Amino acid sequence: MPLAKTLVLVCYVVISLWILSGCASMNLDYKEPSVEVTSFKMLPANGFEQNFEIGLKLTNPNNFELPINGISYQLNVAGESLAHGVAADIPTAAAFGESRFVVPVSTSLFGGFKVLRSLMSKQGQDISYQLKADIDIDIPFMPTITVTEDGAIPLGKK
Repeated sequence: MPLAKTLVLVCYVVISLWILSGCASMNLDYKEPSVEVTSFKMLPANGFEQNFEIGLKLTNPNNFELPINGISYQLNVAGESLAHGVAADIPTAAAFGESRFVVPVSTSLFGGFKVLRSLMSKQGQDISYQLKADIDIDIPFMPTITVTEDGAIPLGKK
């Protein structure tokens, strides 16, 4: 019996090493996708909560599609946290393609006051924003991707 157990153990180790070497030899030339804000629409307030819709564009620079389970995001404006949200049912980004979608965002009116105060102190200047998005890709063993975009909303005098 010990010979049979040893043979099974050796076969198990050989098969495991063969599978692991196959995974290690896979050459995924992976590049980080980018996320850009394409639109910003204010919706009617609901009690003490202000709702928005933000248009996003996810660009896939890879030669394989990126199926997306969901996304969570936070929007900072003028250095203040303005809004956050989550969304599912995001369209798959084709290989070397883009995926455009609209996500809901909400903020408390009290949180919006801090941003408004900061905006008032910067009258006539461009306003900076930062979008941080955590993207859950539906590919086995692919970790969640965090993408940060910094930009400016042009409000300055031309």
